[in-house]
Amino acid sequence: MGRYLIIGLKLEACVYKDRINKYVSERRTKTDILAELENTLRLGSEYDRKEEEDCYTYSLKQEICDKELLSFLKRFYDLRYIGENRESDTVMEKLSALSPQERLNLLEQKRFECFQEDEKTHYCYLDNCGWFEIPVYTRKIVLSMDGKIIMECYNEILDFFRRCIAKQLEDFRLTKALDVYLSD
Repeated sequence: MGRYLIIGLKLEACVYKDRINKYVSERRTKTDILAELENTLRLGSEYDRKEEEDCYTYSLKQEICDKELLSFLKRFYDLRYIGENRESDTVMEKLSALSPQERLNLLEQKRFECFQEDEKTHYCYLDNCGWFEIPVYTRKIVLSMDGKIIMECYNEILDFFRRCIAKQLEDFRLTKALDVYLSD
């Protein structure tokens, strides 16, 4: 089955407390598990963590998004897309005329291939083994979508792509929210 190769920015992540509590022990506290999850999922200082009744939610800080999104997208699109009549030029024109909140609302409309919302639940494996499997819901901005491709067990190459892109855009804090992944 083919899948899409996607480069995206993580806007939100959600982890349910009951799944974390399942792995709490004398050796491993809830704080330890959260710290490991945050490290693995790259949910650092660019995100606000909010504890809710049944989950922890992480949201990309609004001030970072407001300050960097347009310049980040411009640099990314120039690196990613070449040639004339690029959809990314239309996206930049449209986004430049919108307020920060209207930009995020545009994601839900899925009008553009290179600027739309994607929601996905995937599994995070702690300790590099399947024994500590925690589902994580994420909401992302799709910046690039290619496919369908047939590719299995290539997470290392996808992380390599993410690190290469991040190196090119390292002066933006939004780079910490960048993901490269496959989607159905």
